[in-house]
Amino acid sequence: MPKDLPTITIASVKQASSCLSLGDDLALIDNVKSIILPGEAKRLGCFIFAFCDKGSVNYEIDTMPQKVEAGHCIIMCSGQMLQKVELSADCQGRMVFMSPQYVQEVLTGMHDLSSIFLFSRLHPVFSMNREEARSILGFYLLIRQKVGEATHRFRKDTVKALLQAFLYDAGNIFWKVFNNEDEKNTRNEEIFMQFIELVEKHFKTERRVTWYALQMHITPKYLSETIRKVSRQTPGEWIDSYVMLELRVLLRTSLLSIKEIAEQMNFPNQSFLGKYFKQHAGMSPKQYRRH
Repeated sequence: MPKDLPTITIASVKQASSCLSLGDDLALIDNVKSIILPGEAKRLGCFIFAFCDKGSVNYEIDTMPQKVEAGHCIIMCSGQMLQKVELSADCQGRMVFMSPQYVQEVLTGMHDLSSIFLFSRLHPVFSMNREEARSILGFYLLIRQKVGEATHRFRKDTVKALLQAFLYDAGNIFWKVFNNEDEKNTRNEEIFMQFIELVEKHFKTERRVTWYALQMHITPKYLSETIRKVSRQTPGEWIDSYVMLELRVLLRTSLLSIKEIAEQMNFPNQSFLGKYFKQHAGMSPKQYRRH
């Protein structure tokens, strides 16, 4: 993917539309037509969850064409490429934008993170029945109400808790689709799911792609080619995303020293952890903890 693509961020969404927002962490759009969506390719610098009430939408995500109709939901992750968005004349829908940092904050402590990661790659568009759609809309309206209560003393914490409940509810829909008997996952998707499950269990102690390939009884080359084909990321990038999320959580929410965190996360020493963290976050662990 080209490095110089323009990026969609919470700030750019706020600038380009009439929306309700929580700083540069979260933006809610009630009318999808109130924002100018890209015809040309743009990189997503945020997480997007949207649902279509009426009409249809055609778009491409990572060059793969998608069609959305009434009753469908869309899920997209930061780093993906969005282009060729076309809305029907009668299209109606709502959109939720979350910054990558806020997504990590919201997901902290939640179980089965893979449901979100997997779905954004394997099922970017999925349908809901009437009851599921009503539940999702109910969460959206409640989140919208709380975001709008600027004088609410615990507004940010309340919105975060509601988003966590919303994602658990959405996650239940995700797994229904995954486990649908009519849904035949390809061998590549099965390998991807197995890999993510292993990473979730072992990322604190194992960061070698060769180790994961060995557990799955396939070659590292085959694992790398398969994961890249399905998710457009390498196995190493997936492992790093889990490691970095855990490191951020430990640095922000625990009283452990950086040396103790290095030991807990199976780094050779504190210095090695510092170099790793700076490479991925652009700052040292100490700077991040103070940030």
